[in-house]
Amino acid sequence: MPSLLSWSWNTQPDSHAQRKFVELIYDRTGKYANWDPPSEIRVGSYGTIDKDMGNLFVEGNIYSDEFKQLLIGAGINPESDEHHAKDCPDESEFTAWSKNVKRIEMNVDSHAGVPGIATASIKGSWQVKEGTTGAVLLMNNPRMKHITSDVLGKLASIKLLQSMHLVTKVFYCPAYSLYLSDTSGEKITMALLASTPIAAHVGSLEAKASMKWWSDTQTGLTRHGCKTEHCFTPLYELLHVRNPRYRRSSPSPERTGEQLWVPAPLPWAPLGEDGTEVSVYLDENTDSNDSEEE
Repeated sequence: MPSLLSWSWNTQPDSHAQRKFVELIYDRTGKYANWDPPSEIRVGSYGTIDKDMGNLFVEGNIYSDEFKQLLIGAGINPESDEHHAKDCPDESEFTAWSKNVKRIEMNVDSHAGVPGIATASIKGSWQVKEGTTGAVLLMNNPRMKHITSDVLGKLASIKLLQSMHLVTKVFYCPAYSLYLSDTSGEKITMALLASTPIAAHVGSLEAKASMKWWSDTQTGLTRHGCKTEHCFTPLYELLHVRNPRYRRSSPSPERTGEQLWVPAPLPWAPLGEDGTEVSVYLDENTDSNDSEEE
């Protein structure tokens, strides 16, 4: 068997890189990562998480015509905009990295040969602990769409949703980068660089500068994209209606709105570094004494 130092995704045919990335980002953020950000995750979609890959299997959306009658039954007027997803103000950037990954000081001088890295809008260096896999997620200028707490309170009464997971928040961005290491303990630097401005089209007011990602990874897996519009969805929140059986018996304030929902758990057991489920063995004789022969 290869040692930890020589382990890589290419040498592990039964590995599950996508599922491992989803787990690592979930453990840090409480939200689900989308391994394929160009494929839009829509607010209001409901369904289940595929155990094999970590993809959202969508069975419907609360904004569809078929769902209107259920909205009415929950006290929501489908002809109004009260239940429509709301936009939050844009943020300058979003960065997240998993356990066993440490952000370290970036030495710009050592990358002086990379044009524009000193003025990159997003840049950083990370060190992954040897013998473990680590994940990094970067978003430029993210904008979050979300369902309001009041609407979530009403949606919780819909029986169909009580057996589903609901997408309640989605992060949209014009540029993203995903990184998943192997177990070699790689140090990686990533940056979002400004490239040559795109010429203005006839009738447009000004040219728009394009962006491109740069990284020096040698062994990990990376996925990235750049556009001028908010078209990528690398991260989303998935909630499930709180099971009333687990409500506290002692007197407490009544839950309302978003409090009626809890994060949808990962649908698999803890994963090994290669994304495969770790087998758990129970010793059936732990609490028993050796019996005497008859």
